[in-house]
Amino acid sequence: MRPALRVAAIGMAALTGLAGPAVSAAERGAPQRIMSLNVCTDLLLLELAPRARIASVTFLAPEAAQALFPGATAGVALNHGSAEDIVNVKPDLILDSGLSNPMIKRIAKRMGAPVVEVKNADSFADIRDVVRQVGAAVGEGARAEALIAQMDAELADLAAHPPARRLRVVAWSGGSSVPGKGSLTDAIITAAGAVNIAAQPGASESTFGVEELLAAAPDALLYGGATLGRPSLLNDEGQHRAVRQLYAGRRIAYNDITHTCGVPQSADSARDLRRALGALPARAGGR
Repeated sequence: MRPALRVAAIGMAALTGLAGPAVSAAERGAPQRIMSLNVCTDLLLLELAPRARIASVTFLAPEAAQALFPGATAGVALNHGSAEDIVNVKPDLILDSGLSNPMIKRIAKRMGAPVVEVKNADSFADIRDVVRQVGAAVGEGARAEALIAQMDAELADLAAHPPARRLRVVAWSGGSSVPGKGSLTDAIITAAGAVNIAAQPGASESTFGVEELLAAAPDALLYGGATLGRPSLLNDEGQHRAVRQLYAGRRIAYNDITHTCGVPQSADSARDLRRALGALPARAGGR
């Protein structure tokens, strides 16, 4: 922060303090019983709102949050997104994905609980949008801006110190669904200073069979673990003997949740990928 801006900020803080005690969330009219019906909105809610105002998150939240902020769901009620859950929780705000169930909307309307539909994030610009959207909805705009600033600082540092060589990589756990251009995974790979070889014009998801993968010869393979604790048959193909042999020591694991949900920690995944790529052994032939 420039000196003039820092002084201005300090002066504003002093004036705020002279104005009287801080206004509570309840006094601001912020929702006091917030319910989330989607694992991605779970994470945004847990990061933005005080636990005392979180009425319920989905049953997927504990495992999803564990890798990002352990213990955040302790003592928070869990739901399965049913009508009964909404009736029992009696929320004054519901967070859901952009594909909200019409029945949920009808029940929420009857109960007087607004539903905020949060879109999927496929870029860091989208992450800024959804963090601000949820921050405004739960009455924590300042917290949202702080998280965005932290994310942007991480991205700016990565951009200011690019790698000596941009390695060619692909997020490959079997080949039937490979993140391509316009996906959050592609944004993370780009921020890390690498090249996503699946980022071709067209759909954000493409396919890579074993033969196609070997022909493309990326410098490294990225792979997610079992999504939210559920084993994936796709990972079995990733254990193909040829892949194991050619990419021994060149397969990099990533956190599924930061590649699926638009959260500020997606920038941390870019940083982690940069470090992992930098630690790769040199390839035969100087590649």
